[in-house]
Amino acid sequence: MNRTQQITDYLKARYAILVIESYEEERVVAELGEIAKSLNHRLFLWSSTQGVQTNGAVVGDKTFDLKLALDFCEEKAREDNSKNIFVFRDAHNYLTTSANPVYRRRLKDFAIKIRSHGYRSNCIIVAPSFEIANDLQKEVTLIDFPLPSRDEVKTQIEGFVAAWKSNDNVKINLPQDSKEKLVDAALGLTSLEIDNSLSRSLVSNLMLDENTVKDLLAEKKQIIRKTGILEYIDSQLDLDDVGGLATLKKWLHLRSQCFGQAAKEFGVGTPKGLLLTGVPGCGKSLTAKCVSSSWNMPLLRLDMGKIFQGVVGSSESNIRSALRTAEAISPCILWIDEIEKGLSGSSSGSSDGGTATRVFGTLLTWMQEKTAPVFVFATANNIASLPPELLRKGRFDEIFFVDFPSALERKKILEIHLIKLKRDPGQFDLDRLVALGGEANFGQNISLSGAELEAWVGDSLIDAFSRRVSGSGDPADLAMSDFEATISRMVPMSKVRKDEFTKLREWANQNAISASAATFNEDGAETQTGGRRIDF
Repeated sequence: MNRTQQITDYLKARYAILVIESYEEERVVAELGEIAKSLNHRLFLWSSTQGVQTNGAVVGDKTFDLKLALDFCEEKAREDNSKNIFVFRDAHNYLTTSANPVYRRRLKDFAIKIRSHGYRSNCIIVAPSFEIANDLQKEVTLIDFPLPSRDEVKTQIEGFVAAWKSNDNVKINLPQDSKEKLVDAALGLTSLEIDNSLSRSLVSNLMLDENTVKDLLAEKKQIIRKTGILEYIDSQLDLDDVGGLATLKKWLHLRSQCFGQAAKEFGVGTPKGLLLTGVPGCGKSLTAKCVSSSWNMPLLRLDMGKIFQGVVGSSESNIRSALRTAEAISPCILWIDEIEKGLSGSSSGSSDGGTATRVFGTLLTWMQEKTAPVFVFATANNIASLPPELLRKGRFDEIFFVDFPSALERKKILEIHLIKLKRDPGQFDLDRLVALGGEANFGQNISLSGAELEAWVGDSLIDAFSRRVSGSGDPADLAMSDFEATISRMVPMSKVRKDEFTKLREWANQNAISASAATFNEDGAETQTGGRRIDF
């Protein structure tokens, strides 16, 4: 059932109060106008600045106050054989739990009379978000009003192009593939934002072409960032920039082929996502950024900390808004970094009035039932603090564990960072560096993490530069002696938190897959790391 039919059915069934959550007030009102015409209903609009209007004319004298507006609307509803839709555009400000309860009582009285007296009328509240007070919970029916669908966006863009096509001062060069890219770039924006972005691009260049896609995408990034909840991440990295994690990379490569029409026709379901856990500083967040570039999909970072902010009820609205935006932009990757920090209050012992529990429930239900191609890439450092409901099959396709890098992985990571610093890895004894960064130097089960290896290279470069500037010692470029000097000052995290990481590996051996491929030491024995091994 489409949205228009759903609203129509509610109106025919005499639902007294409907609430439509949307930032697109004009688009909602336009659709309600079409529905009113199809039902042969009168449409009345109310706002706190204009009072009650119909057909663009003010009909309610001095109805700027919501209570007076409801009095007027009830008079209209009592008229014989009248069929009405009353749309309230600022009512959410009057109906919060902190507002005067008289307004909630008056609206409830009107709803009761609509039912008991058989008025052929409905009240519709249009708001960007709506806090349902306890005394209105049984009276209100919530209706989602998603951002424009792909077909709606395509129709709008085609209409915009057609409107300017006959203008001699404007050049339009949009072949079919460019139009499709333009539609992809516009997904996730409101109709007004799409129109504004296209107009700005047209004014700047007097042209609609391939560059318009870039302009629209840039505008889209800014708009998403302004929400303060979702952040559009630009990443030029590739999975080759991640040292090691061969098993995880192979798994991701196989899933990258499962998006699109060909996979759908073959019967392959859209991948749900993965949970990447493990020791800090070993590439979890870096991998999320690399997957975005490798899959050529937008990467949206969901800041769970910003979900829980503002007035009572806004947290639930924030998570719903963020998930709706992600679905509108799909296919995309939704990155939830350090997910355990945002869900730590969802246990029964929390003291936030149940807000964390409700947010967690909304997220769980969406992850289980979503049909839009949104790949959830969640990372966690402290797996013990995650609710068990999140870890069961159906939420994620797989759980991977990232341990400290093996010798082969340390070598690859060192190569990557040396190349980034425009140094030739062949000029260094990499096997010696690998040994210095691992058990041969620090002891059993103690080695540097990926972040510590990067810091080691950076600190060594600073020592080399300082030596050259001061003129003391050998003025040569970065040398092995610099690495040997700086490693002596490092205390690995794997040593400081050894007991904690041992418990984490024990959990991973039972519940997760190792993100790294099997490696072997000099004696031919497999190097032990956390997580089960799988082969593709």
